Amino acid sequence: MMRWGLVAVGCLLATGLHQSEAAAVEPGSAWAWGGNGTGQLGNGTTTGRGTAAPVTSLTNVTEVEAGREHSIALRSDGTVWTWGFNEMGQLGDGTATNRPAPVQVGGLSGVVDIAGGHYHSLALLADGTVRAWGYNSFGQLGNGATTSAQRTPVAVTPLSGVLAIAGGRDMSYAVRSDGTVWGWGLNTTGQLGDGTTTMRTRPVRVGSLAGITAISGGRDHGLAVRSDGTVWAWGDNTQGQVGDGSLTNRLAPVQVPGVTGAVEVAAGAYHSIARLTGGTLRSWGQNSNGQLGDGTTTRRTQSVAVPGVSGATAIATGRQHSVAVVSGGALRAWGSNAAGQLGDGTSTDRPNAVTVAGIAGAAEVSAGRDHTLALVPAEVSEPDTTPPSAPGVPTGQSNSSSTITLSWAAATDDVSTSLRYQVFEDSATTPVAELTSSSPTVTYPRSGLAADSTHTYSVRAIDAAGNIGPVAGPSAPITVQQASSAIFESDFSAGFTGWTTNTGLTVDATQGSPSAPSARGNPVAARAFAARTLGGTYPSLCHSQQVKVTSLSGSTDLFRLRTAMDTGVVRVYVDANRVLWIRSDVAGTQRSSGVAVALNTWHTVELCGTVGTTGSWTLSLDGTQRGTPWQSNTGTTPVGRVQIGDTGAKTWTINFDTVRTDQSPN
Repeated sequence: MMRWGLVAVGCLLATGLHQSEAAAVEPGSAWAWGGNGTGQLGNGTTTGRGTAAPVTSLTNVTEVEAGREHSIALRSDGTVWTWGFNEMGQLGDGTATNRPAPVQVGGLSGVVDIAGGHYHSLALLADGTVRAWGYNSFGQLGNGATTSAQRTPVAVTPLSGVLAIAGGRDMSYAVRSDGTVWGWGLNTTGQLGDGTTTMRTRPVRVGSLAGITAISGGRDHGLAVRSDGTVWAWGDNTQGQVGDGSLTNRLAPVQVPGVTGAVEVAAGAYHSIARLTGGTLRSWGQNSNGQLGDGTTTRRTQSVAVPGVSGATAIATGRQHSVAVVSGGALRAWGSNAAGQLGDGTSTDRPNAVTVAGIAGAAEVSAGRDHTLALVPAEVSEPDTTPPSAPGVPTGQSNSSSTITLSWAAATDDVSTSLRYQVFEDSATTPVAELTSSSPTVTYPRSGLAADSTHTYSVRAIDAAGNIGPVAGPSAPITVQQASSAIFESDFSAGFTGWTTNTGLTVDATQGSPSAPSARGNPVAARAFAARTLGGTYPSLCHSQQVKVTSLSGSTDLFRLRTAMDTGVVRVYVDANRVLWIRSDVAGTQRSSGVAVALNTWHTVELCGTVGTTGSWTLSLDGTQRGTPWQSNTGTTPVGRVQIGDTGAKTWTINFDTVRTDQSPN
């Protein structure tokens, strides 16, 4: 029940008794959010949504499953209902017509478990047999007689005594009562785990696996949990999704090192996640959109911890996003978010977990290509109307000439484990910031303030259901540190006066921050940069500037520090995923900040350091240092020039404002 539109369900093994997870869940309602181009949200439309909402036409649901672009639900009466994309007959209603609202799968009763593949669907009956329907070009329906698509359910033969099922992209899996795993369908990268790459239209045993308690299918790889808590993987490994430290495809199951005490697994397109006994998570594989949840976009061929998620009770993986149910039924999500599949009301990718808004009390979750489903049992699906408590009164201090760092004790709530906080400044009625946190102590850097100015702050909490708690504060007055002597500072109100070079940048009076104008680079396969001589040479300095990224076609420099002779020292750039990087132009080494800048939002980026054979540099975003200081060879020649923008012929749109260089950190 936590699939990539193809992921598996874990079941308990019991001699002579079928026990499905679905049977353990109280009936309730299905909720959906994200992409909806083929009606996969089940709300009668094809309009996507970035926050969770119930599928109102369906009741008494005990399990939900997401296919690539279709959805499946099991009701307490043993019937199966489907909606969304249906070109291959994956809805099982006898047609190839997309359905934006649920329809019943004909000819099925007594169903105890369901699973979704890319374009096919599976159902497990109480008698331990399996039915399948939809796309079948690679034998993924397992009926052996044909590779033609089936618009109504057919029996998977010969297969009996099944306790759990899972769907992959074009393959299917089953766990039998003896703890063995069986697979059928596509096998080009060994995804059936039988030691070959031969397509199978009938079930074959997956390696010598035994004692298996949970399974999951990804795009072209499989995962299994053994009764001793170890995890086993096989199939495609081009992104490290098998987790054995290599990029070699595995035609038979291998143990995933470093993962113990596992109880559940979830396989995405090219990534994998395991839930451990204590509710912590481990992840590995592709991470281009932050789907591993470790705060980076770095591919991992071996498992890493997922910070910010604890007390997890269920997990799911989409194509490039991941979701977890945590204690109390709140949902945490991370990774790709272009269609709103993370449910936080934005379309911003998240390399760290964020809370899904507007839903509480979830029991299970499933994920498709770009949509997400959750089951909320009826006894907890009543609306949450209780607001959170007041947080602690904020306290703060200023460690720079433009920033106050605030902190306060977190509020508490009867449902939500993660709360949204609004920050108010100087008795204003409009918040200056909103941030989400599940930490016991919340911190927030308020930047862009005038040196020597004094401010007070109040905060309040809002839960996932939108209930607003009482205001805490105001704080004691906090004075901003005095400004240091700047080498230069420009907000472009005088255009490019003082800049010795300007190519491709223009003054944009509509985009300035905090007030117009600003400098805009908007090249199409061209250069856009400006350079400025500092009038002296400086072995130590800090450079900061405000940036607003609108679009990128590839990695783009934000600024570079250079010598007076215009040779390179160090630069800060954003890659195609908007992640900040720092690079030594002397040594050619670089390091990721592990954080991405949001599109169309003003950010303050600051680089501070000292040149030298092992000069130390720190990179900050919006007043928060990212990572530990970076020791790198940036040469011994002092900095004498600053350059903003990129000298390469590229296509991007970025605004620059409030550019400032100081001799030393504030």
